[in-house]
Formats: sequence, structure tokens, C-alpha cells
Amino acid sequence: MPMTLLNRLCCAQLPLKIDDQSDIEKCDVLRAAQLIEADLPPVLHQRGRTVYSGQATVMRVTAKGQFAAKQHR
Repeated sequence: MPMTLLNRLCCAQLPLKIDDQSDIEKCDVLRAAQLIEADLPPVLHQRGRTVYSGQATVMRVTAKGQFAAKQHR
């Protein structure tokens, strides 16, 4: 769930590199909602699957993200 990742990011030392495909997808959702600022790797389409071609780097959790994380706890 993206909110669980958001809570983890609020406690993490940033910037943080993320390798896990599932967590990168969640970062994509959180970034689209303007809850984090992150650089995401390019998306590749291979054999009917969508995969990210590298690491994501989360630079910061926005004020909106901090507020959302507090509401979720």
C-alpha cells in the first residue's frame, strides 16, 4: 500500500534509493499525488509486463505528504 511506504519514507534518511519494483510503483503513485518528490527510472514494456529500468530516488516527503502520513497513522 502506498501509504505504508509513505510512513516509512517519513522516517527514512533522504535521499533514499529504492530498487524494489513494487515500491517504485508506489513511489509513482505518491509522486503523482504530490506527496513525495522523486526521480523515477524509465518504464520498459517487456513480454507483456511493465518494469522500471533502474532505481527510484526519493528526495523528500512534501508537506502534503507529511500531513497525509500523520492522518494515516
